[in-house]
Amino acid sequence: MKEEILKSVGLGDKEIKVYLANLQLGSSLVQNIANFAKLNRTSTYDLLKSLEKKGFVSYTIRSGKKFYQATTPNKLIDMLKEKEVLMKKILPELNSLSESVGKRPNVEVYTGIDGLKSIFEDILKNSKSFDVMVSKRHIFRLFEYYFPNFINRRKKNKIKARIISDSQPVDKTVPYKLIKKDIKTATWLYNGKIAMISLEKEEPIGILIDEKNFYETQKFMFDSLWESLD
Repeated sequence: MKEEILKSVGLGDKEIKVYLANLQLGSSLVQNIANFAKLNRTSTYDLLKSLEKKGFVSYTIRSGKKFYQATTPNKLIDMLKEKEVLMKKILPELNSLSESVGKRPNVEVYTGIDGLKSIFEDILKNSKSFDVMVSKRHIFRLFEYYFPNFINRRKKNKIKARIISDSQPVDKTVPYKLIKKDIKTATWLYNGKIAMISLEKEEPIGILIDEKNFYETQKFMFDSLWESLD
């Protein structure tokens, strides 16, 4: 338990050994601490220097020899509180630096039928509407049993949709437009995400992109195509 807590404040395994040895021994020479921690003297000396920099030990010189003393747990708490105060002072500046970078794109790759179902489940759970360009023939070939269920759940969840396809959709109550093209990659636009799914491979692959600029560009292209079709 204590080892895990000390790890959480930035100590390595050997640093913990040396700190606990020094804490139990009290003010001690390097060799005594090394023997107690079952480490060699050189390593122990280097570890004590590291602990000193981190504020976990200090030393005094008596008769020309260094005696190391572990910082008491109460003093450690005071030290950590002081660091917390300092962190709070610079927190606004750190947040500003983080925000200036902007949200990084999140890209996920899915393979196989079960992997692609994860994308469809995300659409059903996290969207109120979507736009899609898809081939009915290809999508039903790959998801013969699953896709009718997807359509029924979309209707049950009252998720709005617009469809561009090479043939009339199963659910003709949904706004749709036809395109004279064999669509081999389906594209879903929903909830700020783009899902692109290759439909002609025996082992299909899907890419899910969560990034504002990508989404807005694809949405603009879909809207433009939608307006151009009869």
